[in-house]
Amino acid sequence: MSSSSRVRVGTLVPFVEGKSGSPNASSLPMPSIPIFKGSNVVGRSNLVAVDKRVSRKHLSLRALPDGSLEVVVEGTNPIVVQSEGQRRKVCAQQRAKIMHDDVVELIPGEYFMKYVNMSDERKSSTSVESHDLKKGKRHSEEDSVAAKRNRQVMEDEALARTLQESFAEESTSVTEVLSSLDSAGSSERNKERTHSVGPLKDTLPLTFRLMRVQGLPSWTNTSTVTIQDVIQGEVLLAVLSNYMVDMDWLLTACPSLRKVPHVLVLHGEDGASLERLKKTKPANWILHKPPLPISFGTHHSKAMLLVYPQGIRVVVHTANLIHVDWNNKSQGLWTQDFPWKEANDMSTNIGFENDLVDYLRALKWPEFRVNLPVAGDVNINAAFFRKFDYSSSTVRLIGSVPGYHVGPNMKKWGHMKLRSVLEECVFEKQFCKSPLIYQFSSLGSLDEKWMTEFACSLSAGKADDGSQLGIGKPLIVWPTVEDVRCSIEGYAAGSCIPSPQKNVEKDFLRKYWSRWKADHVGRCRAMPHIKTFTRYNGQNIAWFLLTSSNLSKAAWGALQKNNTQLMIRSYEVYCSCPKLSSLFHNFHAQTRAAQTWINLPLVRTSRPSW
Repeated sequence: MSSSSRVRVGTLVPFVEGKSGSPNASSLPMPSIPIFKGSNVVGRSNLVAVDKRVSRKHLSLRALPDGSLEVVVEGTNPIVVQSEGQRRKVCAQQRAKIMHDDVVELIPGEYFMKYVNMSDERKSSTSVESHDLKKGKRHSEEDSVAAKRNRQVMEDEALARTLQESFAEESTSVTEVLSSLDSAGSSERNKERTHSVGPLKDTLPLTFRLMRVQGLPSWTNTSTVTIQDVIQGEVLLAVLSNYMVDMDWLLTACPSLRKVPHVLVLHGEDGASLERLKKTKPANWILHKPPLPISFGTHHSKAMLLVYPQGIRVVVHTANLIHVDWNNKSQGLWTQDFPWKEANDMSTNIGFENDLVDYLRALKWPEFRVNLPVAGDVNINAAFFRKFDYSSSTVRLIGSVPGYHVGPNMKKWGHMKLRSVLEECVFEKQFCKSPLIYQFSSLGSLDEKWMTEFACSLSAGKADDGSQLGIGKPLIVWPTVEDVRCSIEGYAAGSCIPSPQKNVEKDFLRKYWSRWKADHVGRCRAMPHIKTFTRYNGQNIAWFLLTSSNLSKAAWGALQKNNTQLMIRSYEVYCSCPKLSSLFHNFHAQTRAAQTWINLPLVRTSRPSW
């Protein structure tokens, strides 16, 4: 029977909880839902954006003779019914009765729908301003807090969109200026050295990016990237470093890789996964798993080196080369393009270049020879990557390499390398004893001694008056079980946030815990596989690090033998910006850095000068 031939008895009208005034239809999570005599179904198809917490058949409703509705929860997640000043949770397969003006929360705290009986519908506006339920004092206070929080979030989201649009406009003007300079008669060689190797999407002048997440509102994906945005143009040689590699997905998601003549994949696969990788890789691709001399180690580094006729693109990121990592989770990357060196510059090298070559040398891949149009016959080894001019680099690369490191090598890797980099930096006085953020996806087996050791490294550096910054208080940012359950993937998202219960429940960790929040970039429901560490004071950031490393001794290393030896089990790679002079010009507005994660208030001023 078509809906046109059915008798309508009422409407479920959506609204934004606590919002003053009539919300725009575009801001509502779903349209109004007509209710007819007989059976009715409400589910995922009624939503504007896909939310897997809402089942395809979430509720079944039946109109009763008195104008009320009998509701049965068909989905796995509970609902909440607000009636006569009371909130009652209704779980799977349970029934409830809904009267005129009662409110249903399809997910507790979200997707508010008021039931308007047909006989009283004329008295009610379809754009409901608020629901006037007679609540007790406790419920009124809760609603006031919720309304304030929702208003804050909406204001912050609007500001984020405005900032992102202004950055896009600015980048367009920068591109136009560059184009006019080029047309003024620069030499072809200078053009090749000045131009980006293959501009990232929208040619935005920033090097830190968030990755696109499917199923989120469009504003949340402004300036984000996909794998095709990163790997583009005429790639002559690609080095892809990762832990997990799904070759079928990779070649489907980025078909241009099939055209790359030389590809080296550094991976951490073994067993059946490795056999699958060997069978599905293109014939010209080389696989290499770096040696793991210490038990329980992995090759966990996530990076790309893409060689072009004009230079090289270096990428450090946080996603495995698998579908869910590039589509369903909060991820980040850093990328920068560098030109080939001039012939008379070959002997010149800087910190970034040494960082990169030292790390690549430790991977010990089998050297191979290729013919590149711009370089002729060359051996592809670590030394090959000295052929590029990294003088414009805005970051330092920090690696972890498995082994027992002593002497000068002890400060070459892991948290001790980060300590040595920060010791060379001078920061503003405001960062003395300022807090630290540890945000990651997997927690190792830790103890207080190592946490102190680690905090000492991340607290290194001097203030501009010559004093030491001092030890900062760490905050561990991690999602809760409820965050995972309510995420885009549901409980399946928990597979990327692993840790034994005995590691998580250690008493000494209680003082560090902070809950994952990402309202400003719309990623509360995209579980974090991104890993970031930073030091901040209010709205200001001293330094920032994006890494493949989780919070573990295996990844960062642990001092041994009276602090004369650093033991590391795994390969990791980090991209560290030790001083935020200009690098965070755009990334700050996109990620809110520490402010996003611990939900500090957003500064309502003009764009940061840096």
